[in-house]
Amino acid sequence: MFELSTIAGIAFWTVLVAAGVALFGATLVSISRAPLERRSRTRWIWFVVLLPGVGIIMWFVSGRRQILSN
Repeated sequence: MFELSTIAGIAFWTVLVAAGVALFGATLVSISRAPLERRSRTRWIWFVVLLPGVGIIMWFVSGRRQILSN
């Protein structure tokens, strides 16, 4: 039988992974809808896919902000 702490741990990691996957997907959608040149869009997508943590942060801090300010 599972103990309560084991079930809580499984639930915690499930929510954490689901949030990460949702953020990853939202980032890719945001990049694909941004008014970027094809080459720039491709580079951003590769950056996010190859370095997900850094890529997501960089997109929302740098890339997206730069587009919105234009």
